[in-house]
Order: sequence, then C-alpha cells, then structure tokens
Amino acid sequence: MNLVFNEGINVITGHNGVGKTSILEAVYSLLFGKSYFSSVDKLNLKHNEPFFRSEGNLRNTDGDSHKIVLKLEAGKSKVLELDGKKIGRLSNYIGKFLTVCVAPEDIVLVNGPSVDRRNFLNQCIAQFDKKYTRELGLYNKALKQRNSLLKQFTKNEFYDPNLLAALDYKLIEYAPYIHEQRAKFLKEFENYFQHAYDAIAPEKEKVTLVYDSKLHDLSMKQLIEEYRIKDRASQRTNVGPHKDELIMELNATSIKSFGSQGQIKSYVIALKIAEFTFLLEKTNKIPVFILDDMFDKLDRTRAEKIMFYLHDKWNAQIFISDTDKERVSKFFEAKETTFNHIHILPNQEVEYLHV
Repeated sequence: MNLVFNEGINVITGHNGVGKTSILEAVYSLLFGKSYFSSVDKLNLKHNEPFFRSEGNLRNTDGDSHKIVLKLEAGKSKVLELDGKKIGRLSNYIGKFLTVCVAPEDIVLVNGPSVDRRNFLNQCIAQFDKKYTRELGLYNKALKQRNSLLKQFTKNEFYDPNLLAALDYKLIEYAPYIHEQRAKFLKEFENYFQHAYDAIAPEKEKVTLVYDSKLHDLSMKQLIEEYRIKDRASQRTNVGPHKDELIMELNATSIKSFGSQGQIKSYVIALKIAEFTFLLEKTNKIPVFILDDMFDKLDRTRAEKIMFYLHDKWNAQIFISDTDKERVSKFFEAKETTFNHIHILPNQEVEYLHV
C-alpha cells in the first residue's frame, strides 16, 4: 500500500479491520524506531506472513529530506535504515524525528500498572536525551542479568556474593542518572501539563504528577544493601528505578480512584499535548502527532480544542484515524480547515476523498 500525506492534517478512515491503525503504527515506527502498540517486534508481522517492510520519505523541519526503511523477517532481528545506512543502536536513532501518539489503549496511563507510567516517562525523555536512553538500556540489561542470577542461586542451591556484587555495581552506576533525569523532567513538565489540561478541559482544575521513588531518600547502593535479603528470598530485584511510580492527581486526589470518564480522557490527552509542546520547545523540532480513533474517545468540543492547539497554533503534521468518513469530513469542513482524507475500502484499495 502506497500512501501520500500532506504537511498538515491527514485523516484516514475505513471500517474496523481494514488497517487504519496499522498505517498509523507504520508512521510511528518509522519515526521512533519501534512499535507504539506492541513491545514485541514479531507481533507486528501479519498472520502467516514471513516478513514486513515499511518505507517512508520525509522532510524534517530543517528542510532536509530522508528515507527511512524498517523491516523484519520472522526469526531475525529488526532492521532499521536511514538514508540507506543501517542503524546499529536504536538509542542513536530515537530523537532524530519526534512523534507523539494518542490511542484508546492510553487509558492504562491512569488505570494500568506502574510500568505503563514509567514507559511514558522513558519515551518522553528518550526523545531529547540520548544519554538517558543508553543508561536506561544498560540498567535494564544489568537488571535482567541480576534477576536471572538470583533465580539460579535458588535453583542450584548456591550463592556467590562476588557474582552478585558485579551486577550490583552496574545498577548502582546507572540508577542515579535515570532518577535524576526523571525528577528534572517532571519538574519542567508540570507547567506544560497544566497548561494543556486548561486548554482542552471544560473546567479549571489542578493536575499534578507526583514522582514516587525510594531514590529520593537513599542511594542505590544503600537500597541494594537494605533489600539484599528480600531480593534473594523473592528471586528478583525489589528496588531501583524500575520500581518508581508516577502518581496522577486531579485537585490533589487520585484521578484513578475519583476521576470521571471525561476527566480521565482530558487528563490522558493533556499528557500527550504537554509532551508535544515540551518536545517542541526543548528541541525546536515540531513532533508529528498521531491520534488513533480520535472521535471515539473525544467529544466535538475537545476535538476542536486539540486541533486548534496542534494545527492552528503550532502547524503540526497530524495523523487521525476514524471509522466514520462522513463525521470526520464534516468536522474539518465546518472549520474550513484544509485536510487530506484517505479512505481505506474493505479490499484495502485507497480512495483520496479530500486533498
């Protein structure tokens, strides 16, 4: 499937199952280097297909043109190429092109486990801080090795403190930077978040993100020592940046426990708009903004506010998917907004309804 997009608003419509989200996934993966909707690369392969290939030509905000290719063959590692050159480390690529995505699944940022909120932090920071990406990757590698070693101790009924100390040292080395950058980011991010929430929510309310980490009070070395006995007993590492939590509050109370459906929607979307504006001002690059099934989770008022904030104010390139081609056309035509409308038919043929 070959598609041509414009520099402004791109609307992709079609019934469920025709591949709208797959198109958005391809756009995101080319820009960010990995999937937004799946943490496992092989799950992006179409059922019973041995490989996939995504390719895109783009021009960034500096006017430079680039060709990106992402391909995966079953049983092999993913290959990412930029202008014909293979990218060796993903950490060297992330941040080259910026993107922010909003999808129905993002409700897990409020209702889901803490790992989803940490992933949000990691994704934001990684797009402007390459050292953070490297340190986080090294930390996670050492963490995986340490947890495996703790399991081996129990399974094989032996204990070698020197082996464990070598991995402890790696966690102690990498943890401080991860913690410091998360704390610094959230301190700066707070004003962007409040401003974004005020721009789209119907009522003025106070939004807060509280960074909960044991590293606020103790060093990683102290924590490792304190939890060593518990780690051996549970066969896993119980303390460190991988256990940090991001507490989400509205008017000083838990939005997960007390927020309405509308408040939670506004909260999540405001997080993503704040990410967009933060990255824009931090890097002087305009991120690509992706909205999957926008009108299924937004009322017209919120949708209009988002479009003003992203397109009219910042001139962002936006990708939107929707199941109802009439609804989305009427929305933009009423606003007298120029947009590119691509409709995917059940046989996956493409119609350009509005350019």
